[in-house]
Amino acid sequence: MTQHHSLLIISQQPWSTTLDQADAPWRYWCCEDVPDNSQLQLHHVALIVIDTERLSQPKNALALQALLQQPVYENLKLVLHHTQQMPNAEQVFHWINQFSPDAIIPPNSSNSEITQLIRNKWPIHQQQTAQQRWLEKQLAAQVAQIRANFFDYTALSDQQLSDKVISALYGFFQDNDEDHLCRTYSANHVLTQEGKANRFLWFIAKGEVVLKKQQGQHILEVARMQAGSLVGGMSFVTGELGFTSAVTTQRTDVIKLDRATFAKVLDSSSQLLPLFTNLLLRHFNRRLQKSIHTKLTLQSTLNSLDSAHEQLIEKEKMAVLGQLISGIAHELNNPVAAIIRGSDTIAKQLPTVLYNELTHPQQQLGHELLKAAFTLKPMSTSEIRQRSKNSTELFGDAITARKAVTIGLDGPSLRQQYLECSDTLDNSQLIATLASYHQIGNFLRNIQVCASRIAELVKGLKHYAGRDPEQPVLADLNEGIAETLVILENRLRGFEVECSYGLLPVYRCHPIALQQVWTNLIANALDAMGTHGKLSVSSQYIEASPRYISICIEDNGPGIKPEIIEKIFQLNFTTKRESNFGLGIGLTVCQQIVAQHLGRIEVESELGQFTRFIITLPLNQT
Repeated sequence: MTQHHSLLIISQQPWSTTLDQADAPWRYWCCEDVPDNSQLQLHHVALIVIDTERLSQPKNALALQALLQQPVYENLKLVLHHTQQMPNAEQVFHWINQFSPDAIIPPNSSNSEITQLIRNKWPIHQQQTAQQRWLEKQLAAQVAQIRANFFDYTALSDQQLSDKVISALYGFFQDNDEDHLCRTYSANHVLTQEGKANRFLWFIAKGEVVLKKQQGQHILEVARMQAGSLVGGMSFVTGELGFTSAVTTQRTDVIKLDRATFAKVLDSSSQLLPLFTNLLLRHFNRRLQKSIHTKLTLQSTLNSLDSAHEQLIEKEKMAVLGQLISGIAHELNNPVAAIIRGSDTIAKQLPTVLYNELTHPQQQLGHELLKAAFTLKPMSTSEIRQRSKNSTELFGDAITARKAVTIGLDGPSLRQQYLECSDTLDNSQLIATLASYHQIGNFLRNIQVCASRIAELVKGLKHYAGRDPEQPVLADLNEGIAETLVILENRLRGFEVECSYGLLPVYRCHPIALQQVWTNLIANALDAMGTHGKLSVSSQYIEASPRYISICIEDNGPGIKPEIIEKIFQLNFTTKRESNFGLGIGLTVCQQIVAQHLGRIEVESELGQFTRFIITLPLNQT
């Protein structure tokens, strides 16, 4: 072969540059997968070196097998390069049966060793001698015999196979045991140690060995190995540290093999390799079967425990659900009262809207105010005060200006319409009439919100019972708080309410669940203050790491005693008097909802001064 022929390297790893030198008797060619026939013929490939890890790809294994079966490649040389740890006997026989390689390069071979091996295997034109042909025939016959003998022992039981191996080993060491590898140990002799290197393969000829595993402060018994068993097989083959400790339990006869002796034993007889291989494979297979059986048993036990745990949770959920159902009338009372109040207000304002002396442009302005009421954003007390001050000159006096700002008449578009049609009536009378339009729109929106709240209460009960899963959506928390204040509007009479809404980003959440939090906290604050007091609600976006939204609900009621603060989130704990209905689950539910959003709820209180609930909701909920 000359440099007209190619050496093909199939690998994903970089190879030594010594293979690609000018004095090499080949053309160097490297690729990651087995090429097709046209490329192989174009390069006149004479020898292929392939990493065994590339053979783990089914397409490469099939392509190489099909290639070697073609008559045109009968003289093609194949070398396997094993890049991982030492291959076990099962892998070697698999490669021999499937690909019949000319050589296998062991792992950790140096570049010079690999280059020399490839040079030795490079095809040459010299005529083979009769001796070489005879040696090849002998080798082929031995390989064929090994292949045939490999399957001769499948009909034997584990004990019969072990007896054959032990008998063959004793035969090998009969007059050749200078190192005393056939030994007898008394009880409690350690053969292998957990976490320590193991250089020996132990055959138990007679007696018993127990395998032990350290588990925390305890030592657990893993298995008991009887006569005919192998000990240390996995760590001996793989070179890994011992997984268990092996200790004799009684007087035990063993055969102790290191790697060098193991190789001599295999070289001594062609019958021993298939015997050893079958025994090792059975040993590993039994260990694997036991591990699988143990895992299945543990999985079955775990499934039973999960089922029992789910049943306990379901029973607890149903118990709390019974409490929720008994208190649903209290939850429905506020939205129902708001609907009734809204319908009464609409009934009173309808004549003013239907029968008035407004001009057509003024009526058009009223219609715009009615529609705008559905989408009017809530304003803080300070914002209303400032906008009223800025609009006093436009609307005539401070009281009229405040009313105009409240209905949104000072906005850019509505302000212009107002200026165009405000010449027939005095300002106060026109704005009072236009306020009726706004009130109808506002109360229609409130009725819509309350009806939705009632529907969501029922939906919430279904969801709590596990029948209506709900995905989080993007929502405006300020709107949710404002709608809660609308629902509780009838209870807010007599209280001073101060709202300070910060500019918040939309928040991915369960908005109805959070609305339940606002409702419970505000209702609790009103109950604590009695008949009058100041309620402060604020929202704020904190640009920190991590980013979060902070909601603060504060009252100037009597405060909470320090010894009670620690209990207020406990289920069934309530401080409400008989006149204020309470189940003792409101704050527990609030805490669960906030935790569901990966947030936290905190309480600060000073007796006789205030009580403040702070809800922190992170924007990053991963």
